[in-house]
Amino acid sequence: MGELTSKSFLNFLTSLLKSIGLLLLTFFLTPLLLSYIGAEDFGTFKVIMEVYGYLSLLEFGLYSSLIACLLPLIKKDDGEEINFLLRQGKNQYIKSALWTFGISLIILPFLPYLTSWGRKSPQDLYITFALVAATSVLIPFQPYKIFLEVSNQEHKVNVIIFFQNLSFILIGIFFAYFGWGLLSQGFAVLFSGCLGVLLIRYASKISLKGKFDKTKRFLPEMRKFQKSQVLNDLASKICLNCDQLIISIFLGPTMVTKVFLGQRVVMIMQGQLQSLGQSTYASLGTLYYSDIEIFKKRFMEVTKIISLVGVATLVPICILNQAFIALWVGDGYQVGGNALTYLAASNAFLFSLFSFWAFVFTALGKPSGITSMIWRQAVVNVIASIVATIYLGGIGPIAGTLISFIAVPLYYYPHLLKTHFGLSQVELMKTISVSALFGIAPLILYHYSPFKFNPTSWPTFFIIGILIFLTYSLFLVFALFNIEERLIFFNRLKVQCKKLLRK
Repeated sequence: MGELTSKSFLNFLTSLLKSIGLLLLTFFLTPLLLSYIGAEDFGTFKVIMEVYGYLSLLEFGLYSSLIACLLPLIKKDDGEEINFLLRQGKNQYIKSALWTFGISLIILPFLPYLTSWGRKSPQDLYITFALVAATSVLIPFQPYKIFLEVSNQEHKVNVIIFFQNLSFILIGIFFAYFGWGLLSQGFAVLFSGCLGVLLIRYASKISLKGKFDKTKRFLPEMRKFQKSQVLNDLASKICLNCDQLIISIFLGPTMVTKVFLGQRVVMIMQGQLQSLGQSTYASLGTLYYSDIEIFKKRFMEVTKIISLVGVATLVPICILNQAFIALWVGDGYQVGGNALTYLAASNAFLFSLFSFWAFVFTALGKPSGITSMIWRQAVVNVIASIVATIYLGGIGPIAGTLISFIAVPLYYYPHLLKTHFGLSQVELMKTISVSALFGIAPLILYHYSPFKFNPTSWPTFFIIGILIFLTYSLFLVFALFNIEERLIFFNRLKVQCKKLLRK
């Protein structure tokens, strides 16, 4: 148990450091990149990545299926079976890579319409997408990453992802400086992707070489999970990856840039909250197969911690985000005012919880349990996002996502968690409601208060931000945790820090 907690803590700590590093990179280098390629190319590239992101569906749920099949083998520590399963996964990923590259070529002629490309020649657009599509050759290396995650070595993945993102930004700026425009981002994706794969392959310390494996020992089990997971992935893509496409089609790529920058800090924090849940699923999977009651207890603890961290970080961001945008890239990139930040923060809070719960369903081989719910949300999301974009402009898709979150998964998830894992609906809803109340109430008070924080320099901004975060975090710890829970939390934190320092 102690080892599982230590690994989860290390995974989360490296994820936190990764997010801080990415935030600093974004802070310093995004304005530089914007000055070289302009808002239109910046937004166009974001749409290209979103279009290519849909092609990840061509793995046909393989990622989640491998996780579900691998967890029991990791628990048994059966090296031979683990290697055999990963080799079968690699063979399937080779097929996925071929499909991905082939469909990329079919999509190519339609890119000017999807990205609202308004220039005479689409040559740069086509070449950039081709460079991004070339990363499909890296897809067969995915089993190495899956092995690291499921074997509780996600800290290695977090470090590699940071260096991959660092190389992407630096390479992109280098080519942009020499006038390569949109093409600079395509080269950056390809080069940084190759670097990431090489590092993942080295860090995993396993070999999947050998003759093509024609046996089908694990294929029936994998395909049992794949059907549901394909449907889940498709619905999730529709829910979460349609925003920039909708904005680009209705409002143009420049608005994509403004909305992206306006919620950039919130999105980084959303990724961190998602990583907080993801860093624990391997340990929770082990507990599920050994002690279901401890699994339930730890599940509720993680849910409560994600809620606490979410409120503690997102409230200061909501208060200071407009001042941040003004100092960072200028008032010309403001869109939607406070509404954009509040909507994005609400989505980040709910998404972090739903993502954690979905990970548990997926890792424990129960993806079919949430398929119907995710598709209901997808339908509501698309309709609400399009209608809201027509009436509200750039913040429309973000408003549509929030409507879909509240209308569907907020109601269904607690019921499904009770049905499949015996968790208390009342406790889950209480955790969400109390945390949300502590997030909404201070923002309402601040919004209607005559006193406003309006830092006009970076030193003042950071001092105010740190003070708000620390003060509010301490308040939440004492308000939302009882004495016993606080003692357990701080003792665990102390023990894990000591173990980490000894290592």
